[in-house]
Amino acid sequence: MTKGGLDESRLDLIRKQLKALSNRYAVEILQVLNPDAGEVIQSMGWDEIVEGMLHLKGIDKPPERRSKEKTQKEVKYESERKSLVSGGTIYESMTKMVKAGFVTAIGKRGKKNRQFVITHDGRLALAALTGMIGPTREDTEIQQTAKLLLRHKNFIRLLPAQDLFLREIEDFSRNLVIQMPPGSGKTFLAMILILISLQKGKRSFYLSPYTSLNGQVIDEYKDIFEDLEFSMVRQDGQSRATEEQLDSADIIVATYESFASAFHERKSWTNEIGLLVIDELTELDSPREHAQAAFLGTDRSVNLDYLIALLKPTAQIITLSSRFGETDEIAEWLDADVFRPSVRLRPDEFIVTHDDDVVYIHSSDGTQSSTLESDNMLRAVIDHLGDYDKKSVLIVAGSRNDAEYYTRRLAESHPREISEKLVSQIIGEVADMPVAQRLKKVLEKGIAFHHSGLHESIRDKLEENIKKKTVRTVVSTTGITSGMSFPFDCVIILFGSSMYYLEARSRYMQVAGRIGEYHLAEHGGRVYIIFESPTRSFENAEQMEEQLLHRPLEPLRPGELYPSLMANLMTRSPINKTEFQKRKLEEELVEIASRTLRCKTVEGCVDRIKRMFSILFDWFVKNGAFVEITEGYKISESAKHAVQSGFDLIQYVKIRDVLQAMDNPKEDELVQLILRFRLPQAMRPRSLIPTDIELEAMDLDPPEEWYINLAKGRAIVKQKVLEHWIRENPVADVLTLAKDTAKNLQVRGMNIDDGDLGTLVAFCSETANDLSSFFKEMGKDNLAERLHILSRQFRFGVKEDIARTDMLELIIPENETSISRRLSREEVRTLYENGYHSISEIVRKDIDPSKRGLARDRFAKNSGFETDFAKEIYKAALSHVRAQMDRDD
Repeated sequence: MTKGGLDESRLDLIRKQLKALSNRYAVEILQVLNPDAGEVIQSMGWDEIVEGMLHLKGIDKPPERRSKEKTQKEVKYESERKSLVSGGTIYESMTKMVKAGFVTAIGKRGKKNRQFVITHDGRLALAALTGMIGPTREDTEIQQTAKLLLRHKNFIRLLPAQDLFLREIEDFSRNLVIQMPPGSGKTFLAMILILISLQKGKRSFYLSPYTSLNGQVIDEYKDIFEDLEFSMVRQDGQSRATEEQLDSADIIVATYESFASAFHERKSWTNEIGLLVIDELTELDSPREHAQAAFLGTDRSVNLDYLIALLKPTAQIITLSSRFGETDEIAEWLDADVFRPSVRLRPDEFIVTHDDDVVYIHSSDGTQSSTLESDNMLRAVIDHLGDYDKKSVLIVAGSRNDAEYYTRRLAESHPREISEKLVSQIIGEVADMPVAQRLKKVLEKGIAFHHSGLHESIRDKLEENIKKKTVRTVVSTTGITSGMSFPFDCVIILFGSSMYYLEARSRYMQVAGRIGEYHLAEHGGRVYIIFESPTRSFENAEQMEEQLLHRPLEPLRPGELYPSLMANLMTRSPINKTEFQKRKLEEELVEIASRTLRCKTVEGCVDRIKRMFSILFDWFVKNGAFVEITEGYKISESAKHAVQSGFDLIQYVKIRDVLQAMDNPKEDELVQLILRFRLPQAMRPRSLIPTDIELEAMDLDPPEEWYINLAKGRAIVKQKVLEHWIRENPVADVLTLAKDTAKNLQVRGMNIDDGDLGTLVAFCSETANDLSSFFKEMGKDNLAERLHILSRQFRFGVKEDIARTDMLELIIPENETSISRRLSREEVRTLYENGYHSISEIVRKDIDPSKRGLARDRFAKNSGFETDFAKEIYKAALSHVRAQMDRDD
């Protein structure tokens, strides 16, 4: 017996079989003899085998004709056939396949009517080879490209739905709607289609609603495409590319909002769109049936609807999503083909209710029922699941507080083993942040919570370890259901008063789909829906079960066009013209609106568009944004600069006087200015108050007084947070200040956690940068420079002095004890206070030929850091300076 558990005779057989498979034509012979799924295994003669092998090469036998003259196709076929059968190689390979036990021969050797049948071992060998090399029936462009991508992706094998796609979709010339369950490999199929487009010289765009999805795509495919000599860049709130990078990129990965903003501004990198992949098309469904004043401008479905309407005439569109109702309606709207596998894997679904100390669990199909004595529904479910130590479990709660509460309870009742090293790796460099500290306490017992309040770096590392199954019990808000699948064996959904998200069957399927089809096919899975108490939508468990498990899927219904988006549409065409006519502009917008799904499905849609256009146009004229001239109208120069800098015309007009009067503002005045813009207002916690003109255009009443007071209070808290953040106060102190200020002002719903702070300052930085561009276009260079520095202050959380240094960009390479990272703001401050104001000064300041020793040793002594770390900084700075000199050369 060998070390691996195989005896020598078995190893000898494997060696012989591998040698047989290495023969020329061996794999092709097995492919021809192997039947398609569900078909009977049949014997084949030599003629059929040869024809099958030619078919694999894309060469089919021409139909018989009476004419003696041979066509070009016939000549090519006979030439290829002769090349294949001459020399005897194919016959020798078949003999070796028979000896290896992969093929059975029927009839006497040498006879023309001899037949061959693939054996069970032959089919197993072929399955293993197919997993390693991918599909090899290269008779379609898609299959050829899939093979290329599989090789670079290093996939073991295709998922069932992916394999079906490659067999069914032969032509890629039309728009395509791909409907597949979560975790079934939609993104990989999209990348195949992107690669085909790139090979034809067409630029491709991948748009998703979530930065987490963008990060996943970049992590998994950027290096692969660069190996194939195609560049991929990312553009969203978490990662910004330069205009030069965007203009030259072959593939751009962006969020809907980042792309839409640039598209409306007519950024050059949005001009040539060959292929547009839209992930999570279900975002086209509005979360609200009717527009509400407090949410104006925040409905993602509207943005996506108009983006597709604008791009449909010129770009090829691929959509990815799980199933939704009335698919044919979307296919007709997009003029698209549909790929929707007929076979779907579903986990076992259970409904959980209770009565005093008794918990009732029954399956949705009525085949299983259990009664457990317990005063804790979650604990009863875990007992019902069984083998908890061997299972990965996701528990979905309705709020952050609920997620953390249940995590603490599970850490006490159902702890898991985890190493201290892994806990430290996940928490990383932000261990002093409040939410990170709370996570560490429960993670030390093997249980984790997951929500958007976590710092981005922790979320990324936590999700990586969930995929690796090194973290196996997770309590999360519904945010973890956004696009990514994990190897969970069980999903438990807690329905209580805080659960607002899961009101539709499509959203339930998103949550249940976190198990992922691949994991479901290999290991099975369960979903438990715990009805703790009535919710806003469901009074009882029966109503919940009917809505989420049995009712047909709802069709996608986008929300109503909102005024800020209408303003963007109204300026798209005039911004590059010296004059325009009101009537033609209205016709143009009505034509765009008529292409939207909203106007296709909602009666009276176009009439409301015309009404909004008329109200906003007159308001823009009245306020000088549109200027009447002899032949029509033109957009004013300042309004044009505002739009080109990323602002919608409504918000610009409302603060125009403030911007024009601004000369030498104080820092707190600049913070207040930033918070008057829509993007920072929309960040959690929402402090958005619609303007009067927006309410008039939407025919809505103003928000109630309680909401206006709440929004104003939240804006004050945000202001305090931003001011203290850029004064370099510790994060824990900044978040405590937010909590205390909210308490003093009696502001409800004002939790700002680690992740919220990161998102808020990122968008404030973006807004400040847009304002900098505006002032530069207006010729106010001093203000432009100050807003640029403020953008860096928000980004790094620093005072004005060190926001001007490039040391914030210095990256310390990874070593044996830590990963590569930027210098922290505290470390940059230490360097600055010790006389080092730039990366160049780190290298050059201590150069002194009159002194003995090395400059790096003098830097280590003067820097304020421990010697070894100081030398790491010096080494990184020296590498940076040398790289800069090489670029300059």
